[in-house]
Amino acid sequence: MSTMDRDLAKHVASVTIRAISQLGELVPLLKEHCDAAEYEPYLKAIATVSAVASTEMLNKVFSSHPDIEREFEAKISKYGRVI
Repeated sequence: MSTMDRDLAKHVASVTIRAISQLGELVPLLKEHCDAAEYEPYLKAIATVSAVASTEMLNKVFSSHPDIEREFEAKISKYGRVI
């Protein structure tokens, strides 16, 4: 199996992190405007999608390109997010 090109891997990781972050932003909005019965399935779906994206995409990119993971961790440490 070949390793994904570093530039493409970095882009995949960036898009994945943004998608997970945007889904996470829904949680307080849904909690505020939905009753518990409606909110819980959305919360579970967001958690599931985020976990799968992390496991199936980020972990694969980072295992092939540990330098990208270190770069992202440094940005999160400095800025509180990947920028």
